[in-house]
Amino acid sequence: MTDQQLRRLFSSSPEKAHRLIFDEYYNYVYTIVFNRLRSLGTPEDIDECISDVFAEIFTKYNSESSYSGNIKGFVSAIARNRSIDMFRRIRSGVKATVSLDADEAVQLSSEERIDEQAERTETAHALLDAVKSLGEPDSTIIIQKYYYGRSSEDIGDMIDMKPNTVRKRLSRALSRLRDILREDDEGR
Repeated sequence: MTDQQLRRLFSSSPEKAHRLIFDEYYNYVYTIVFNRLRSLGTPEDIDECISDVFAEIFTKYNSESSYSGNIKGFVSAIARNRSIDMFRRIRSGVKATVSLDADEAVQLSSEERIDEQAERTETAHALLDAVKSLGEPDSTIIIQKYYYGRSSEDIGDMIDMKPNTVRKRLSRALSRLRDILREDDEGR
């Protein structure tokens, strides 16, 4: 739907226009917010930020608004700005520091195991390298499917391929990926 059509829909039915924007851009907003907050925020923080994004979109974008650009750019800017605000707000609440000279420093413990985290990071890098070694469009299909959670139809639209072809390529790429990872594991 074009911006002009969307503005006409706002004139006749703002609720339908809001629903259309929400349905069309929810995954897009979620991806932007999730990527910004995943390292620090909780799922509730992400949901709250997404709600704030759509509240601002619905408040600022209507049939009379002076904004004349692309709706996707408008949504992207608001999602990016709200997620940055939320990130800063969360981070400012986590500033608990203790001097290493203090007696309390000895008593500090963490649930986080650095060695396990390093191993997970190394595994993630090895997996990403293996996915990239598959080449295009297979690496894009796998990343879009399993990292971004996109459907075969959405991926097909992105790379100009039929959904059925995307599913077949995905199946074959996963089989090749298993072989690559098995070879890497045996080589260690």
